[in-house]
Amino acid sequence: MNNSNFIRLSGWLFIVEAIAFLRPAILQLDYGSRTISPLMTKTFFWAPVLLVAGLLGLRARYKIGGGVLLFGAIVGGLLLIVGALMQFLAPDYSVSVTYFGVWMGGLLILHSCIFIFGILMFIKKPLPRWNWIPLFAGMWVPLLLLLSGILGNGDSPSQRIFVIAVSVMMTVAQIMLGYMLQADAPHEMAVA
Repeated sequence: MNNSNFIRLSGWLFIVEAIAFLRPAILQLDYGSRTISPLMTKTFFWAPVLLVAGLLGLRARYKIGGGVLLFGAIVGGLLLIVGALMQFLAPDYSVSVTYFGVWMGGLLILHSCIFIFGILMFIKKPLPRWNWIPLFAGMWVPLLLLLSGILGNGDSPSQRIFVIAVSVMMTVAQIMLGYMLQADAPHEMAVA
């Protein structure tokens, strides 16, 4: 697979991840993990793994923040995979907050790296427009974790509505980032 095809594929995987993650995340917020289907639970835990390909595609396309994106892809991807595997392979009685914390740490690292990449894109402005999209796509998970640490994990309806609205905004921003990535892939000339 050449570089341009990989960049396009990673853009599409960004879009698929954003769409696949939204519904289970909202259901998880509204009903909890006990009442949603096992397929939705698996989608919730495994969809963010597609972000690893998205970060590698961003790294291949834009030569900005390559180390940050590579770190996020490796460390964040490993934490996501380990957390999800332990969540599903462990016996039910031993599934704990620790496995979810490992998984959430991977999600935080991936989104924090997208956020840092977004800051670099916003400063260097390599595109004629849309330089703010990576910043907007990566800021929501770190912001939500920071706010939950400050405000607590309350179950008030206003907090749920806020988190659902933020999840929808993050999904839209990630879809736009994936579209930007796949549409902006360089066209390589065919060599005879």
